[in-house]
Amino acid sequence: MLWVYKKDQNRVLKTQQSPKAIFFEWERNLFDVNGTPGDNIEKMYADVDDMLSKTLDKILATRSMTGRELTWMIFLVGLMKWRIPKVDTLFKELVKDVPIVDLGLKIAPVDPKVKVDPETVRRIENMDIVKETKRLLLAVQPLIKEEVLNEIHKNCFIVSNDQFPGLLGDCPIIDSPNQGFDVLENFIFPLGTNDTLICKRGGNKDISNRLFYIHKDLTIFHLSEKYVACKDRSHLENVANLYANLVNEKKTHLLSKTIFEFVV
Repeated sequence: MLWVYKKDQNRVLKTQQSPKAIFFEWERNLFDVNGTPGDNIEKMYADVDDMLSKTLDKILATRSMTGRELTWMIFLVGLMKWRIPKVDTLFKELVKDVPIVDLGLKIAPVDPKVKVDPETVRRIENMDIVKETKRLLLAVQPLIKEEVLNEIHKNCFIVSNDQFPGLLGDCPIIDSPNQGFDVLENFIFPLGTNDTLICKRGGNKDISNRLFYIHKDLTIFHLSEKYVACKDRSHLENVANLYANLVNEKKTHLLSKTIFEFVV
């Protein structure tokens, strides 16, 4: 259970909440299919979540991971990056002119003898449920090309901080600006309250100063839209107060820009 800070009210809620109650948006992935609400995407996410959560639990328990497990975590990073409501506008702009076949999904008649009707394909691609499928496909893109995946692998590492539990937010990832739909940029991704997965190209897989953890929490607080949560109420309130000072000094925009300077 977590203490929750509600940003629009500038306060910590009176009772602790479960992560699912805080961050899960009910019926976000229900789409109209021929007049009937379809939950195919919802079920797909549920199956993927179940598979990834088991891998994540093992990593957190051992603070180590195999190459295969790291690949699953890279997929989780991509999935979380494109799944959250905050990136809806970016997502739509990035893929609006990208045919779904370029993301690895081909729409064609079941019977290969039937001629493909371009207008039918276009109509199917414009369905909301098909557009939403692109989110899942975007998360897969960094895994498709071996050289791209290998580059991410060799620049990933986990750091752990047991002094205080870190913040979790409704924007769970800190990443560099995206340069294309098939790229996963440098990222900082809290795996839990104490462990963080980092990818930074060209570094030595280390952090320069333990102030990184405070800076990370401030950045998570800054990027989150509605809710920020933590196991420790006192730490959550301290971060909120530090952030308020940065707001007064008009320095919050520097958080995302400077966080990667701690990664060396």
